[in-house]
Amino acid sequence: MLHSKPVVLTQCRHIMGPISSHFSSAHGVSFAQALPALRKKIGNLPFSPSESDYGVAGNTFRAYKGWSKPPSEVYRLWAKPICAQLDPPSLARQLGSQKGFDVWHKSLADSLQQHWVKTQGGALSFAHQHKLVDLFVKWLSTHNFDCKPLSASFISHANCALDSQTLKKLNECLSMALPLSNPSMGDIHSQHTYAFCQNLIDHFATHHNGTRLLFDYFAWRRGCG
Repeated sequence: MLHSKPVVLTQCRHIMGPISSHFSSAHGVSFAQALPALRKKIGNLPFSPSESDYGVAGNTFRAYKGWSKPPSEVYRLWAKPICAQLDPPSLARQLGSQKGFDVWHKSLADSLQQHWVKTQGGALSFAHQHKLVDLFVKWLSTHNFDCKPLSASFISHANCALDSQTLKKLNECLSMALPLSNPSMGDIHSQHTYAFCQNLIDHFATHHNGTRLLFDYFAWRRGCG
């Protein structure tokens, strides 16, 4: 869970000094200038999930190898009933705080893993599991549920999907302070790595009046993975 954030950031400051001293000013300006357009991506599309890819295209699933059934099919079988049962006002109340979002996020990750094990006979890696969950949440955030508090909660509390693009952009925003020459989703080995990266993104984003989710929209470009 992301409750480790204060400890992680305190450790960063102790080791490296204020983390903001590593921020790239050029990337900070670029992110801040992009924020109005990025916010317009939230809550914009009509919600019609029938026959949807639920935010994960086929190129992403190329990294999900060695399974007995097509990973895209298994993922969609998990996402479809969640969307069918979605109650926007109730979900907005649940996600009104970071703690509430974290509980929901964990429930999504746990249910996806259970579904995967039952369907595929094996567990997803931590990186693959959380990449799918965060892409699903990002996909939900693009839709208009006629519930502004829900969209606001996604903006405030959702995580950034961690992959080669977002990790590379994070390193650029930190003036290449991370010793990663070719970052990838596979570098997210555990909850500790995941939380650390989310915390770094959060610190950069909030410093420039943004959020982790908006950083995801800023960092990721279709066809550049």
